[in-house]
Amino acid sequence: MPAYLQRVLDLSFLVGLALGLIVTGFCAIGSFNRGFDSVRRTSWSRELDARHRAVVISRAAARAVVHRNAEGALSKAS
Repeated sequence: MPAYLQRVLDLSFLVGLALGLIVTGFCAIGSFNRGFDSVRRTSWSRELDARHRAVVISRAAARAVVHRNAEGALSKAS
């Protein structure tokens, strides 16, 4: 194989590789942006917020019960 043909093949391989990486990068960034703004992400975030609220409410209710029990015990002891 002549030397100039080898250089052309090497250069075309590198150019193709570079263009492929650029296209793949743009596809990955676009896919990430669509996934970040998707409905699944929003609904998952809403579910997580609802679970956090439920935990906070149940902890507050448990504290209120403990507080009422402590007040009842103090009034009986007096």
